[in-house]
Amino acid sequence: MPEFSPEAYGRYYLVDRIAVGGMAEIFKAKTYSDAGFEKLQVVKRILGHLSANDEFISMFIDEAKISVELQHANIVQIYDFGRIRTNHFIAMECVDGKDVKQILRKLAERGKLLPEEFAVFILHEACKGLDYAHKKTTLSGEPMNIIHRDMSPSNVLVSYSGEIKIADFGIAKAEARAYTTQGGVLKGKFEYMSPEQARGEEVTQLSDIFSTGIVLWEMLTGRRLFKTDSEVKTLEKIKALDFRPPSAVNHNIPARLDTIVMKALAGEAANRYQGAQEFQAALLDYMYPSTPTVIQRSLARFMEELFSDERDAERAALERGSAIALELRKQPHELDLEAEWEESPSGGTGTITTSPSRGPMVTGLAATVGILILALLLVMFNAEPTPTSDPTPPVAPTVQGAVLTVKVQPPVEARVFLGDQLVGSGSKLLLEDLEEGEFALRVEAEGYQTATELVDLEAGIRSQVKIALQPVAPEPEEVEPVEPPGVRPPPDVQVAGPPVDEAPPTDEPPSPVVLPSNLKFESSPAGATVRVGGRRVGKTPLWFEAEPGRSYRVTLSLDGYRDASFSATGPASEQSETVGRTLEKKAVAKGKVNVNVRAGWAYIYIDGRKLSDTTPLFDHPLPAGQHTIRVVNEALGIDESRKVTVRAGEPTPVVF
Repeated sequence: MPEFSPEAYGRYYLVDRIAVGGMAEIFKAKTYSDAGFEKLQVVKRILGHLSANDEFISMFIDEAKISVELQHANIVQIYDFGRIRTNHFIAMECVDGKDVKQILRKLAERGKLLPEEFAVFILHEACKGLDYAHKKTTLSGEPMNIIHRDMSPSNVLVSYSGEIKIADFGIAKAEARAYTTQGGVLKGKFEYMSPEQARGEEVTQLSDIFSTGIVLWEMLTGRRLFKTDSEVKTLEKIKALDFRPPSAVNHNIPARLDTIVMKALAGEAANRYQGAQEFQAALLDYMYPSTPTVIQRSLARFMEELFSDERDAERAALERGSAIALELRKQPHELDLEAEWEESPSGGTGTITTSPSRGPMVTGLAATVGILILALLLVMFNAEPTPTSDPTPPVAPTVQGAVLTVKVQPPVEARVFLGDQLVGSGSKLLLEDLEEGEFALRVEAEGYQTATELVDLEAGIRSQVKIALQPVAPEPEEVEPVEPPGVRPPPDVQVAGPPVDEAPPTDEPPSPVVLPSNLKFESSPAGATVRVGGRRVGKTPLWFEAEPGRSYRVTLSLDGYRDASFSATGPASEQSETVGRTLEKKAVAKGKVNVNVRAGWAYIYIDGRKLSDTTPLFDHPLPAGQHTIRVVNEALGIDESRKVTVRAGEPTPVVF
């Protein structure tokens, strides 16, 4: 995705781009007025190529009409709606924080779950906003009968100060809306639909209760409740109510909370909570004796820690964009003409249309204004005007891929892989137009241990990962074995050189020659490193030249076993003696593994043993070392294996 540059958009100054989707762009924007007053907002701007889609624009207008009526602390506030040039837009409250989907993904990267008290508090606050929307009336007191119809983790926002707000009433249904949903047409995210919504039946406000229950289930377990590899399978799973209570996945969930969640997820609407207020009351009662105020303060600290790096980057981007916006504000402001004077969607650039009701005098004014604007553009941009007769229609913008910045510390030449694909080398990489999804990011550099981290990429979103490499400890040099004179050991064993602590030369007359004796060091299991007097001399089994009658301090070392230290005395001249030890196993260091399949779900085999659980798998304990992970789903044609190295005390992500 090309680098964003702040721009003036009507009376708004777009200072930072938050996201780009297939239908709209979302920006942080500022407005300015006298005495240095400024306001930070969010502008949701429809992409230009959708301006001709009457159905979509009608739905977008409905979102604005419904949302602007909702004034509640737990609902994102709408400030403005309109059209600037060819783009419709909504200006809304800026919530400084993340949505629940981003929170759960960040925690999954760390191999952690959202604390239970935070999940309950978030849903408690969301239910307050939902209850207000459900009960909203017109000025005359008539119920508006609003149904959100898209309650999902991405539409529940959590600010860095612990506030909770519901967003995006883009497909909400109200009786007074101008756009009417066609019968049998499904609208919303399939994974968060109620059974009646999945069947294409008429939905009620109790459908929102079911969807909100899904959000709570997923926050408590860190997993997707109804996600499958196809929309059809997802809908069938919802209609069949094919799921277990959250405690079946997260064993720390108490039965009392299980009951609350399962009531919200009742298949028959009559068996659910009969309103968001009833759901909220059950959650409030569960929180007691703790209070929402106390939990909110804890949640704020949690958010600050979880997203500390991202928040610093967001603040820096906002400061840069705001500085540019102030410079743009000093420049001549663009003219906002009435609709009759705007560019015709069907005409080329520079084509000005007039209303049939305007006379020749107005037409002349239009031509004069067009010439003035064209001249101003030539001066400001030093560019040639586009011929008005060009019949080529504007090209619809395309949705860009994900963007990932990788920084390697220390700044060494490293090779960077996404999955099994080499995507670049260096200490700082900017990777653009990447495929959306979860990937294992692997960084390799000579002299450093390989580092792996799970990254979640979204189209149009810029992500940044800092990888800290740890140097590889150098291996001690091997001592070349030397065969002692007079004794020939078997050909399949090693022979060490002369003792390391020979007496220093003196001026005294030489002593009589003493032929060396031999010690043979053995261990069970074999292959242990032998150190004599602290010096490494080889591995067992090993022949060692020993001075007769001299005592040596010997240490045997082998990975996974405790060191064995003992004293050994050289036998008589030209004699040999075998000295051995059985090594004691160390306690096995433990690590963890997270296994996921991007194309759906699968059974998991670790070192040939089938697990009782399926993907996604989080925090599964394994001994540190190398293991073989296999995933199998015959119906989906999945059967893949991969060798991974599990490190002690940390999670290892494995993504197929």
